[in-house]
Amino acid sequence: MVMNHQNNRSYLMKYKLSALFLISGLFLNTCLFAAELPDSLDLVYRANISGINIGTLNRNLRAIGKGKYKVTSETNATGIAAILLRDTYREKSEFKVVADMIYPLSYHQAPDNRPDKARIATFDWDKKKVTLNNDRVYDISPGVQDPASFLFFWMLNPPRIGQTGKISLVDGKRMSQYEFKVIGHEKIESLWGKINTLRIERQKEG
Repeated sequence: MVMNHQNNRSYLMKYKLSALFLISGLFLNTCLFAAELPDSLDLVYRANISGINIGTLNRNLRAIGKGKYKVTSETNATGIAAILLRDTYREKSEFKVVADMIYPLSYHQAPDNRPDKARIATFDWDKKKVTLNNDRVYDISPGVQDPASFLFFWMLNPPRIGQTGKISLVDGKRMSQYEFKVIGHEKIESLWGKINTLRIERQKEG
């Protein structure tokens, strides 16, 4: 009974970490906006609840040639969260860039110790389909992203202050649509001091 309870708490902690890191991508460093992506970029996010650090996400972008890029990420729980969530979650995404539009090609996310829990998505832009390893298949159109690529999509296509819209994300388990609104500029603390960001909020559905 205790083990089941702990597993449930671990699931909730993982969900909170995933949600926080997804939202953290919505504080876009305005210095990263560019006409093209760099060949190499390293990003570090830290999730905090009530001033307590509960996790760290390291994300690396690398150009692999012919307009294609690879993103690798590693998520680790820290502090008390590490008691409930001991696994390291790794994420890999590959995408191509054509005329400032990012087209995801593949996505893979799994905990180190549970490869059977992997979430995998394979994008076929010729057929306009994405196939998941749980046998789900969705129709896709330009603009659909995965959790690792969408930040870079906005780096190439900065949203305007006051803009509202929707973005579809494929996380390897399902395709979900999120509504967003660009709130405005905001300074946040970073490892290098305060930086200017563009704050984008997820809107409640319905």
